[in-house]
Amino acid sequence: MSIRTFIFCDICNRSGIRQLEQRRGPNRSASHGRRITDGRAWFEGSVTEAQQAGWIIDEHDRHICKRCHDRGLHQR
Repeated sequence: MSIRTFIFCDICNRSGIRQLEQRRGPNRSASHGRRITDGRAWFEGSVTEAQQAGWIIDEHDRHICKRCHDRGLHQR
């Protein structure tokens, strides 16, 4: 048995929900298509690996995915 580590975005996934795949509704964006993998709301790996993949740890020790950081949602 192995131990798996997950990092969850404290902005867009505060509940820490790891949903591998979900269907998009009729209002889906063109960049994601019918199905998406939730790679931005959680990351499988260590904190160091998450940071190498673009995740940010802010001064309040919040884990923030690159998309939320780029959109400025971390400043709220």
